[in-house]
Amino acid sequence: MHRLFCYGTLQVPQVIRAVTGRDYFGKTAVLRDYAIYRVKNAEYPGITYSVGGVTEGVLYQDISNADLKRLDLFEGEFYDRQMLDVRLPDQTIKKAWVYVIAQQHMGVLSEDSWRLTDFLDNGLDKFMKGYVQGRKNIYAV
Repeated sequence: MHRLFCYGTLQVPQVIRAVTGRDYFGKTAVLRDYAIYRVKNAEYPGITYSVGGVTEGVLYQDISNADLKRLDLFEGEFYDRQMLDVRLPDQTIKKAWVYVIAQQHMGVLSEDSWRLTDFLDNGLDKFMKGYVQGRKNIYAV
């Protein structure tokens, strides 16, 4: 079983359930020295190493091997899955997988920060109908 830190769309229960077919319940967590940006022409974000940056998200535990493979397919080629240190509210540090924008795809990031509240208010429906449902043949194998 794996730990997975999600900072973008996958921290929304509806999204991770649509991708994995399971309910995962995350704990609030923070990833230090990474900054979050909106991907150009998209509703979803990416992160990149940035000294002093702070990215908030959730830490999921007990992610199965099959679900992790499905999530890899969902995230696609723009992201590298890396093992990083994530900090919980009680200051405990846990190692977890994190999807980071691959070095060769840094150009997909805009200069705009990505905010979960904006996504929930303005992008969730479009993301679910377009990106999640439209790509189901890629990750639902």
